[in-house]
Amino acid sequence: MLKESPTENSFLQNVNTFLGKIEIGLLCLIIAMMLGLAILKIVLRYVFNVSLLWSDVMLQHLTLWLCFLGAAVATCERRHISIDVLSRILPGKITRWTNLVVDCVALIVVGILAYYGFIFLQDEKSSEAVLIGSVPLWWAKAIIPYGFVLIGIHIALQIGIHFVGARSPRPYVEGESD
Repeated sequence: MLKESPTENSFLQNVNTFLGKIEIGLLCLIIAMMLGLAILKIVLRYVFNVSLLWSDVMLQHLTLWLCFLGAAVATCERRHISIDVLSRILPGKITRWTNLVVDCVALIVVGILAYYGFIFLQDEKSSEAVLIGSVPLWWAKAIIPYGFVLIGIHIALQIGIHFVGARSPRPYVEGESD
């Protein structure tokens, strides 16, 4: 669970942490929905001999939401994939600037992926496929561009934190050694 860092906190760090807490809450909700749906599916199939036709598609799309929200939380906590070799070789002051460059490149890449995600979503909106009842299937796929936007927001906040000069943009995580 995210906690406030014992070091100096800036407004941007608080916003980043707050968004991370919301994302963690959504992740817990999605996991609960997935477990509930899987249990319901088993009970209906083996006890009542009934099948939910939409449950497999729903579980697949909930997994998609789980992945994108998990990636956003990983970015919030600076646990995303990064170039670790540079931080091990270069001195601290240079590492700080290389991290900034890596974050800027990552923001550009995430921006491009979000752009194409929105194009994909526009194409999906023209489809008449439904998830459950009258819920359009494209709603479930909306996490693709918006997930990249969330990741981009976290990266942009971390770039801002870098310029504000806060010592550590990565929040304290309970149970983690310093």
